[in-house]
Amino acid sequence: MKSFCRLIRPDSLFGLILLILVLGAAANQFINFYAVCSIQHSYAGEVLGIGQDYVSSVYQALNTMDGTQRGEYLKKLAASRDTLRKPFRFRMAAAPDWQSEDYYKSVNMKRAISEAVEAAGAAPPDVRARMLWPESPEAALPEYDGYIFPMLQVMIRMDDGGWLELTQPLSITDNRLIWRQRIFVLLESLIFSLIVIILIRCATRPIERLAQEAERFGRNPEAARPLDECGSREIREAAQSFNRMRARICDNLSERNGMLEAMGHDLRTPLARIQLRLGKIEPRELREKFAANIEEIRSIIEQGLELARSLHTSERAVPMDIVAFVESVADDMERGEGEIRLGSLPEDDTPPLVCARPTCLKRSIENLLTNAVKYAGGAVISVASDRENVSIRIEDEGPGIPEELLEKVFEPYYRLERSRNRESGGTGLGLSIARNMVLLNDGSLVLKNRPRGGLCAVITLPVMKTKRRA
Repeated sequence: MKSFCRLIRPDSLFGLILLILVLGAAANQFINFYAVCSIQHSYAGEVLGIGQDYVSSVYQALNTMDGTQRGEYLKKLAASRDTLRKPFRFRMAAAPDWQSEDYYKSVNMKRAISEAVEAAGAAPPDVRARMLWPESPEAALPEYDGYIFPMLQVMIRMDDGGWLELTQPLSITDNRLIWRQRIFVLLESLIFSLIVIILIRCATRPIERLAQEAERFGRNPEAARPLDECGSREIREAAQSFNRMRARICDNLSERNGMLEAMGHDLRTPLARIQLRLGKIEPRELREKFAANIEEIRSIIEQGLELARSLHTSERAVPMDIVAFVESVADDMERGEGEIRLGSLPEDDTPPLVCARPTCLKRSIENLLTNAVKYAGGAVISVASDRENVSIRIEDEGPGIPEELLEKVFEPYYRLERSRNRESGGTGLGLSIARNMVLLNDGSLVLKNRPRGGLCAVITLPVMKTKRRA
């Protein structure tokens, strides 16, 4: 039972509210159906009672008349039936050669007429009732020409041996009335449910936006936008709390970045002084070691400053033709020590557009291409797109990266010790900077090992929702 409950219980707030609505609507529908059935059966009983009293009154009146009087009385009934558009008919008929059937309408009518006559102080007559359908043999008889089938036929024996026939069409039965009412209630419930679903969707959409912005904030706080403080009170309070948290964290990050940049700039001055005094250091081998250490410290400071700058930017995002942009970056990166080739590109007449910061995106692609050239001797860069995203793939044929380290290599200052050359002189910040630059463009960067060997870096950017241009 618990596993079944876990199976049908939705995970989202929208699904949970919708499930509650469906259960409530189902309970309401069940109550409505019960009420409709009760009302319809009660109404049908009242109509049947009125009809039975009327039939018994006509029978008792005709039972006291002779043949001529009966004929005149039946003509008046027929005239009143035509004026009031009553569907039933009375006439004197021959003795029936059939017995009553067990159909519930026939049984009810027979019992009700007998009880009504008996209540009037007369002996209960011989009453027979049956249903006639369009496929019954009577439907083809001339005497029933113009009658509406299906109909209820009732035969009542008079005291003088004659038989009074009552025919009542049943083109609209109680069951059909009940089901019409049920369908009406069902449509009413469906329309109500549709309206409620739309309203619930509108009410839960701010929560979805909050989740999206929280995810964006987790990837890159600078890329997260303030939420609109609208909607219900709880939604407004959650949006206000998120905006206050975002503002505080962004201020702390800005303060941290400013501190790192200030420290980097301040360290340049003592390093310059030490470099000026290198000429006084003897012997030469010791001086060269000091110079190498100073250059290494300067490289660490420069990449540390670049890492701090990669966490935020004031550059504006602009629409870009991503195919032309990648082609220009590949042309700028051509060099003698490695080969950079263009792979597959979208061939349609409307190339995909992205809204990105050109400098940030270019530095990210250049870092990846530089790594590919340094460690694999070359790279192939390609572009693929669909309705939602654009993917930039940078593939090489190098040694690759162990699967368990594909995410760890993005950590600042982390360097591979066996998979790639340890003496390259890098500080382990290139991939961190590249990912930060991609995050500033609302994208993602992942690394994957190719099945045939080598590494594949995939940059994914969202396609612009506006109309594309040729």
